Amino acid sequence: MSSKGTQVFDIDAGLLDDELLASQMRFLVGLVGAGRDLGAQTQVPAGWQGHEDALALRLNQVQEESALRGGAVPGRVPVTPESVIWPIPQADGLEAQLAMVRERAGQGRVGRIRLPRNDHELWASYKYSVLARNYRAYQSFGQRVAARSIPLNELWLSMVSASRVAPLAGGIRNALQHMWGYVSEHSRISPQTSDLPALAREIQQQAAAHRVSYLLNSTALGELRAWL
Repeated sequence: MSSKGTQVFDIDAGLLDDELLASQMRFLVGLVGAGRDLGAQTQVPAGWQGHEDALALRLNQVQEESALRGGAVPGRVPVTPESVIWPIPQADGLEAQLAMVRERAGQGRVGRIRLPRNDHELWASYKYSVLARNYRAYQSFGQRVAARSIPLNELWLSMVSASRVAPLAGGIRNALQHMWGYVSEHSRISPQTSDLPALAREIQQQAAAHRVSYLLNSTALGELRAWL
């Protein structure tokens, strides 16, 4: 198993505890050349060679998660999301990452998102990320999870893969409007606004201020802003 500081996590940054999140950000900064503290000798992990744009977008996702938690970030890296080619997630690597997060959770080190224990919890965490990308997939996965017709390990791989697809503005708007419903009684911004970054930020702020558990355990709360 790779150590926490020498691997790029496939699972959503919201599942990483604060220490893992900070370590991942430092590692990615070195990999994309956005900083000089790790220097040019940083070794790109196996499977990520040739996916420099994906590493840059992954760094932006990690930064959005850190900012959501009130952490300092070095600044977004320019990247064209629609052109990003991601490596194929591997089942064994994903399981190793989950095992690490699970072990750390047992020690009291947890991320913003609690580690899903079953298919329903996993789907609840990723559903708005999927909705932002493909409504039909959102419906299909929801039905399969309800029928318990998809194994948990397969669902994990599907969620990781789905969340790497570049969402269109209309899909992001749809997901954000669904999420806004959970904070509507506290919000002073219209869900019909054309300013999607502002809407996403409003949802983040209200979810945090009022401890809206369903949103705080959603991957979309953090990762969607990286695409805007």
